[in-house]
Amino acid sequence: MAGMDITVYEAGNGREAAKMAQEIFPDLVITDLNMPEMSGGELIAWLHAAPGLEHVPVLILSADQGQKRSSELLASGAVAYLTKPATPETLRRSIAGFVGGRI
Repeated sequence: MAGMDITVYEAGNGREAAKMAQEIFPDLVITDLNMPEMSGGELIAWLHAAPGLEHVPVLILSADQGQKRSSELLASGAVAYLTKPATPETLRRSIAGFVGGRI
């Protein structure tokens, strides 16, 4: 994400991402679906139920290309669903759409 005026935090699993989100109150969360301890879908549900985090946009980046699954996740609160491999430019445009003028 060179050239972007953002700070990136990485979590080792879904539960760690949830804990980190409580500490830093991110502007955007990018998550995979298949993670240990808490899936991406569970993370979305958890974020939307957590005080102060319910409006954090969540972008899914996954190898799962199933239309039904992506539709379900978008309906459950994800703001975008990108499939791997995503090009750096696609990812950059998606991030820019959610964090706006900070890039």
